[in-house]
Amino acid sequence: MDKAPSPLDAAAWLRTNGLRVTGGRVAIVRLLDSSRVPLTLHQIHAQAGAHACDFATVFRFVTMLEEKGLVEKVAWADGTTRHELRTGDGHHHHYLICRTCHKVEPVDDCVVERLEEEIAAERGYTAMNHSLQLTGVCPTCQKARGAKKKKAR
Repeated sequence: MDKAPSPLDAAAWLRTNGLRVTGGRVAIVRLLDSSRVPLTLHQIHAQAGAHACDFATVFRFVTMLEEKGLVEKVAWADGTTRHELRTGDGHHHHYLICRTCHKVEPVDDCVVERLEEEIAAERGYTAMNHSLQLTGVCPTCQKARGAKKKKAR
C-alpha cells in the first residue's frame, strides 16, 4: 500500500528557496502542497484564507513562485489557468476531468513521455514539455443522466 507523502514544512521550504516567511505565504504553500489538483488564483485566495492575504498578494506570490520554477502554471481545458507545486523529482501530472460535474482526478501514469522523447529525437528538439487533460463523464454523472432519462419517459 502506498503511503501518503508527509506534508511539506512550508516555512522551511520558503527559507530553502530564499523566500521570506509570512503567514500568507505559508498558507499558500501548504494549500498548493496538499491539493491533489491545480488551483486557480481565486481558489487559492479563497481556500488559503482571505484573512491571510489579499488577492493581489496571492497573484504576486504565485507569479514569483512561477518565475523561480517552483510552481507550474497549467492551462486548463476550460480556459482557466491553474497552478500546482512542482515536485522535486520532476514528476508531472495529468488529469481526468468530468465534463458534467467538473470533478478532477489525477492520472499518475504518463504514456506521453515515450512519444515526447521520440518526437524530440526525430526533430531535434530539447526541453520538451507537455500537458494532458482527458475529459469524459464520470460514473456518478452517468447514473444521474440515466435516472433523468427514465423519469422523462
